[in-house]
Amino acid sequence: MIHMRDKRAIIIKKPNLQRVRNSLRVIFYQAARSERKKFYNAWRSFLFSSDGTRRDISEFSPDELKEFRAFQSKEENLGSIIRRSILMCVSCGRGDQDMVYNKSYDAWYCTECYDLHHRHAKKRVRNQSQAHEDTTMDELSESFL
Repeated sequence: MIHMRDKRAIIIKKPNLQRVRNSLRVIFYQAARSERKKFYNAWRSFLFSSDGTRRDISEFSPDELKEFRAFQSKEENLGSIIRRSILMCVSCGRGDQDMVYNKSYDAWYCTECYDLHHRHAKKRVRNQSQAHEDTTMDELSESFL
């Protein structure tokens, strides 16, 4: 059972529309992955000299280091966007499921993972531990209630 408060569920019941949704997700995922691979290859190219030997980052000029970090940052940012998009569940990585958006974490979860997190959050509230280490888990759990 999905509770909608500040959550948004995208549920498609018709099999032919599910196929279209899944195909579009695959197309977008492959396009994003291809773009991410370009950034990855660009920053990896800095790590090897023209004769094929590996270069240490300490050998980079300031301009090379700046460009290297820019490509590295773009690649990582795109990866984060992909992981948090509706293309895949942020928890299990599946992309062929109906999804629920968790606004607190700005991420999409498949309905199975969302239900699992929701049940776990309800259990944590019942057993409400006050240990300092549990603060992060409590914040995560609250976002599913």
